[in-house]
Amino acid sequence: MGIDRRAALTVAAIYAASHALYWWLGVRFDASTLFGYMQFIDVELLAHRLLESLWYYHANPPLLNLFAGVGLKVFGAGAPAFFAVVFHLLGLMTAMAVHVLTRALADSRLAADIATAILVFSPSFVLYENWLMYSFPAAALLAVSAALLHRYASTGAARWGAAFFGVLAVLLLTRSLFHLGWLIMVTGLLALAMRGRRRQVLACAALPILAVALWYGKNYYLFGTFATSTWFGLGLSNISTLLVTRQELEPLVQRGELSQYALVSRYAQTDRLFAQQPSPTGVPVLDQVRKPTGPYNYNNQQIVAIGRDYTADGLRVMRTFPKSYAIGLVISNRLFFSPSSMNLYFSPDNLAAALPMETVFNRVLYAVPARPGLMEQPHFGFTQSYVLQVNFSLMLMLAWWLTLAYGYAQARRSVPASEPSQQARALVIGFIVFTALYIYAVGTAFELGENFRYRWIVEPLVLVLAVTGVTHALRLIRGRLAARLQP
Repeated sequence: MGIDRRAALTVAAIYAASHALYWWLGVRFDASTLFGYMQFIDVELLAHRLLESLWYYHANPPLLNLFAGVGLKVFGAGAPAFFAVVFHLLGLMTAMAVHVLTRALADSRLAADIATAILVFSPSFVLYENWLMYSFPAAALLAVSAALLHRYASTGAARWGAAFFGVLAVLLLTRSLFHLGWLIMVTGLLALAMRGRRRQVLACAALPILAVALWYGKNYYLFGTFATSTWFGLGLSNISTLLVTRQELEPLVQRGELSQYALVSRYAQTDRLFAQQPSPTGVPVLDQVRKPTGPYNYNNQQIVAIGRDYTADGLRVMRTFPKSYAIGLVISNRLFFSPSSMNLYFSPDNLAAALPMETVFNRVLYAVPARPGLMEQPHFGFTQSYVLQVNFSLMLMLAWWLTLAYGYAQARRSVPASEPSQQARALVIGFIVFTALYIYAVGTAFELGENFRYRWIVEPLVLVLAVTGVTHALRLIRGRLAARLQP
């Protein structure tokens, strides 16, 4: 199902009303991340040595920095305005995709209008849309991919299948949370579910998988890491090594069971990560210790080996101190099920501007206050050195699992259906459930800090499924009441 003119105008009107409101409240696009955040290559290198820097970029997938570099090269000082336009176009595309999917899955124009309004008026949507980072593009790509999957399953046209897998490849080259293994699993599950079109599915997926695998291979050849990011260990340490006290770690370091970096905090001892510089490579994006703007360059060649040590240490600590890891899982789940608008990295002005809407949305949808509380962030045990925001919502957690349970039941019942529309519905629901479970598993088991930000990526699709489930339930109730009232 595509989007007709009436639906497109409705979505555009809802989107415009939302953004007029938030503009009036004071939300503005924040491109300051480009200069201070570890996810970005130095702006001078982006502007003048873009291709070389991207080729030797190992810290994260390349497309966010490619986007930033193109903006700087083409628009110069006007790049922030370019970024804002593109992000808002992505926002409109996401709203369109949510409307199309809800109407297709719930078979209700009203449900589609409601889902779209909830999405675009939510503080999370607007705050992430106005924050130059990979979170919003990833959510947009995921929502659009689900709409393309529905189109492909409904029509059987190979061009829609190629578009679906192509968008997923772009997603993997934008956000390292999505691994090549996830793309291969999606391909395999679709091939099993669409038995009559198995060869077509594999053919549509072949080039996108190859493109991602080649980037993985490039990183393996240059840096010995078969992935799009060398930072896995940095995140893993937050939910493993940093939950254990120094006194408990020191004997393991002395015996050589853990590396020296098991006792090095990347928050309080950042200089030690860059202290032992190997011979220069002649490539600035690898040799640079600090960017000219001041922050450390986390694409420095030294980070490759340090990340590997952090990973090995984290895995060893998880096996040696399972109780500490279990505590970390409890904390990461509390953060995962907090409102995704809770993000200290948003600009203070945007957070203040969105606060009136957070007061409404948090109370109604999550039954929690607008302002989050604070909890200790583990830092070699609980030393009160650092704090994290937390706003755990029991309602959100229950709604999340109830929605996914409903989706699983719907997908399992209808995947074998021979009727194309029913199978398309089931395949999209299955894709949403599988992806949500994947993000939950990866986003809580291997990181502790901003787990709610990982959930945001799939939030638009879970909203589609939740509104579909509510619509289905209301129809059942209405049908039973009508049956009872019949003479």
